[in-house]
Parts: sequence; C-alpha cells; structure tokens
Amino acid sequence: MSYLAQQMIGVLSHKKLKKESVNSDRDYSGGGWFDEKTESLFLCSDKSFAFIIESFSSVSSGGFSMPSQGRKEYFGNWDVIEENATLYLMLYYENGSQEKLQTRNLGTGLQQLNYQTWNRYLIE
Repeated sequence: MSYLAQQMIGVLSHKKLKKESVNSDRDYSGGGWFDEKTESLFLCSDKSFAFIIESFSSVSSGGFSMPSQGRKEYFGNWDVIEENATLYLMLYYENGSQEKLQTRNLGTGLQQLNYQTWNRYLIE
C-alpha cells in the first residue's frame, strides 16, 4: 500500500462524511414543493462503514400538504487504494457490490468524493 493511501486512511478513519441538499419552490398561491436529502457515510476505524441516506419531501397546494420521508441504510467495509497517482475510497457492500469513489482531502473538515464536496466530522 502506498504512503498516500495510508495517509488517507488516517484522514478518513473514525470520520463521518456528510452531504446535504435542499430544494424548494413556492408560488404566490401558497403551493409548492420542498425536497431535502442527507447522505452520511460513517467510516469506522476497523474499516467497516454505514451509509445512511435520509430524505424528506413535501408538496402543498391550496392548503393541502402531502409529506413523505424515507431512510435507506447500507453496510460493508471500506479501504483506500491508489491508481495512477489518484486516490479512491473503495466501498465493499454486504451484498457483494462495490463502489469506487475518487477522493481528496480539501483541508480542514472537507473531503471530495467524485468531484463533490462533503463535510468531514469526527464520529462522536
């Protein structure tokens, strides 16, 4: 294993990577929609992970509102590999599938996964 991969494992161990997105649209009649999605990736020191996706949406019109929320959980093991001087976070899911995410440390509290910026926190 390369030195850079080992260093990235140290950066990501015992961390939570979190990305949030919120979209909404309101019109003058009081109707509209709201959509919120939170993705949290818990990277444990023993190289196990939990990936939790939570969503909430609501559509309203004429005083009527229809909310909906969901939660999906995925588990497995993780590692960091280096290919052609690029680091990848590998997620090996319990169901046998895997995901390869290009990763880069963007400085204090920020991590890049496949060109998207995620917040990086210490797991409490």
